[in-house]
Amino acid sequence: MHCVEDSFILRKVANELEELRFNDNATRHDIHSDGAPFPPSCRKLLRQIPGNSQCIDCGNRNPDWASVTYGVLLCTVCSGRHRSYGVSVSRVRSITMDCWSHSQVLTMLEGGNEQLQNFFKRHDMGGKSRVFNQRYQTKAARFYRKNMDWHVSKIEQIGKWMGRAASRKVTQTPTKLIQDIRPIEVPVQ
Repeated sequence: MHCVEDSFILRKVANELEELRFNDNATRHDIHSDGAPFPPSCRKLLRQIPGNSQCIDCGNRNPDWASVTYGVLLCTVCSGRHRSYGVSVSRVRSITMDCWSHSQVLTMLEGGNEQLQNFFKRHDMGGKSRVFNQRYQTKAARFYRKNMDWHVSKIEQIGKWMGRAASRKVTQTPTKLIQDIRPIEVPVQ
C-alpha cells in the first residue's frame, strides 16, 4: 500500500510544519516551551501512511502514541514498553497530549509503521523472529535510528517539506553518497 499524497493536504502540512519551525526558532531560548500540539493536517497525513492504522508491535488498531526515534505509532501498552527501553533507544510521545517540535513531526511524517516493519523483516526480526522482543536493542535498529535522524536533518537543511516522495528524491542515503565519490587521478611526477 502506498500513501497517496494529495497536493491540497501537502500544502496544508507544509504550512503547519513551517509554523512549527518558526515556533521552534522563536522559543529556542525559552526553557518553558516544549513545542506545540501535533498539527491537525499533519495528524491526518500521519494516519494515511501505510501501516499507521495499527500499533507497530502488537497490531492494535488506532494507536495514539509514537516512538519519535523510529517515526512509528504505538498503542498505550507498547508505548510503556518503549519507555522502559530508555530515550537512547526509543523516545515516546503522545500524538494527542504532548507538544512536538518541527523535527519530531517531520520524523513521524518520514517514518511509518510499514516502513519499519519491512526493515525488520529484511533483517529477520519480524513477528515470528526469535529476537522480536529485543529487536529495538540490535545493531540493525541502531542503524535505522541513525539513518532516520540523518534523513530528517537533511530534509531540515533543504527547507520547506513537500511530501514523502519529494523528500526521498532530494536526499540520498549516506551509502549512496559514499558510492558517488570517485577517486581523483593525480598525475605522477
